[in-house]
Amino acid sequence: MGSNSTLKDLIRGDLPLARAIFDDPRKRRLIPQLQRDGWPIFHLAGKRCAFPADLAAHVRRATRSGPKSHGGAKTRGSAKTRTPRKAKAAALAASTTEVITA
Repeated sequence: MGSNSTLKDLIRGDLPLARAIFDDPRKRRLIPQLQRDGWPIFHLAGKRCAFPADLAAHVRRATRSGPKSHGGAKTRGSAKTRTPRKAKAAALAASTTEVITA
């Protein structure tokens, strides 16, 4: 639960939850699946509920792209040492044709 959340801040019901998460109340049918997937949604008095701060934190975690940051800065030479995708694909294609022709 968020540090400044109160029961007055509570979002109650599938429609308001869908509006808060997706900005589209028509996606209310997705809320039960989000709850099963571990989103911070709980039942209170027969309705699905969540605190806005908890939802915002979970959305930030869920939409973060790429691997988790380990706090270190990237070195400048690391991009140069990696093999470009096209070169990797060409090497893979060449190795498979060698296996087929051999």
